Amino acid sequence: MRSLLQAGDPPPFEILNPDGRSDCILICEHAGNVVPAALGRMGLDDDDFGRHYAVDIGARGVTDHLSRLLDAPAIVANYSRLVVDINRTLDHETTFPTTGEGKPIPGNVGLSDADKAQRIDEIYKPFDQAVRDVIESVLDHGGRPMLLAVHSYTPVFFGTPRPWECAVLWREDWPMSRAMIGHLRALGLNVGDNEPYDSRKQCFGTLDRHAGGHGDGVDGQFLWPHALVEIRNNLIQNDKDQQSWAEILAGVVHKIMADESNRGLPPDTPLG
Repeated sequence: MRSLLQAGDPPPFEILNPDGRSDCILICEHAGNVVPAALGRMGLDDDDFGRHYAVDIGARGVTDHLSRLLDAPAIVANYSRLVVDINRTLDHETTFPTTGEGKPIPGNVGLSDADKAQRIDEIYKPFDQAVRDVIESVLDHGGRPMLLAVHSYTPVFFGTPRPWECAVLWREDWPMSRAMIGHLRALGLNVGDNEPYDSRKQCFGTLDRHAGGHGDGVDGQFLWPHALVEIRNNLIQNDKDQQSWAEILAGVVHKIMADESNRGLPPDTPLG
């Protein structure tokens, strides 16, 4: 079978600030909205690839600024989550989504196992390996990894308004997540605590695989402090606002990293 990615297609990911010295590793799984040329437009209009179900609007810009402010490496995805959602487990029903807020995604209907395997091998797995490599790099220079995933969400979903300005999602109640919620609320922000998505009930994807002790193989043994932050996308539509939110997050991350207790494990975590 011919490779999915051809000459002219971008690589699956970029690593920003690869020599950054921070222990904090940034991850932006839904940063891009590119589609491999071989897939055409997947039966969609160009406008669809600017919608929240194709890309986390503004998240890439926030991650760019935050990487510089923290001197932190960042792994950002180039391809749309409609091609393959790398923030899902391989068996999740939305890894290859067939709808986006109710709109059919024709290019994902009736995918063969070979079609799925091609996207996994050429996009999903290389991104996963890049996360592993950056974690190893932090360890190699004596650091202790802390992972922060950056996402955004739509202000209104299926007609329901979302009042939170930002949110912190967690599967287990890590001190890092709890501290992030507290510091953001101390700034007067309306912060969702596992809202609008509850990561105890939904797939936590990349962070689970690489830091939450839920991964396969070698990744499954690791427990690194981690959190997922979501920003309402109407607040990060332009570079100025993305810079402002990056400054907010940088201040919070600096406070978290200065307190050793935030590197602890969730309550009731089995040891040994």
